[in-house]
Amino acid sequence: MAKIIRNPNVEDYFVERTLADAKAGPNGFIPDYEANRLIVLKDYRVPLDFEAFAAMSTNTESADKAMQRVLKKVVSTHIMEATPESTLPVHQAVFKVFCKSDPELLRRAQAAMKVAHDAAISIFKTCFPTYEYFKLIPSVRLTQTMFENMHWDNHNIPEDFQQVRIFVNLDQRPRVWNVSHNFVEYARSIYRERHLERFAGRDPNDLNDYVCGEVLGGSAGACLDTLPRHVVGFDPGEVWMGESRMLAHQIFYGERAMVYMFFVKPEKMLNPQRRFNAQVEALHREMAAAEPAIAA
Repeated sequence: MAKIIRNPNVEDYFVERTLADAKAGPNGFIPDYEANRLIVLKDYRVPLDFEAFAAMSTNTESADKAMQRVLKKVVSTHIMEATPESTLPVHQAVFKVFCKSDPELLRRAQAAMKVAHDAAISIFKTCFPTYEYFKLIPSVRLTQTMFENMHWDNHNIPEDFQQVRIFVNLDQRPRVWNVSHNFVEYARSIYRERHLERFAGRDPNDLNDYVCGEVLGGSAGACLDTLPRHVVGFDPGEVWMGESRMLAHQIFYGERAMVYMFFVKPEKMLNPQRRFNAQVEALHREMAAAEPAIAA
């Protein structure tokens, strides 16, 4: 089970659920997810070939800069479909960079990735039984990440959608996260001081950019923000789920992980008002209707 060091100054939004819990009711984990909980899948580990992932290189410096960016969040299907003979640049990079031009390592990596991929799809269907996804971004992080800045995810996608993010630790070592405030709760706490009303009616991603950048310091201010935080160590093969646009997080250490992002239409939600865009819009309405603080 994930090791969680809870900070009393941050909402305790962790819940531990089993696959049996998901199957016990008609809505699975959806009520918890729409309540902005961070769900840790209890008593389950993806049955991975950790040695295959460990044998893959985490050093992408032999690739050019553009390909390094692709490999940082490589789509899992590129790993499963790559061949030594493929002329597709990303397939060549998977083979030559990640798999060190070793056909046997490529074969093992593909088999391990297929197990992880199938597990993520099955977990989604089991835990979100009434959600239907219309798009999937199946990304894998096989390079080292340390001391990432505290942030809420911003996908810079203008469409209004519900996202389900399923994370799996593919490494033999724990993946360490720091997690902090709910985005709306934090924005509410600084709303008057930072004049966030100017973002009303705009794309919620603009508000995210401002809060993550101007308020928390952005990537240049990694580890310099002063937000209180929980610390979490996710075990090898462990699975967790959360709306990463709503829960502040920072990857403190990790080398290999899977991040599957499922796009769900709002009308498939139990409560469409719980999607990210709607919660941000509701905050602006709430603050507009409230009496502004009396200036000192």
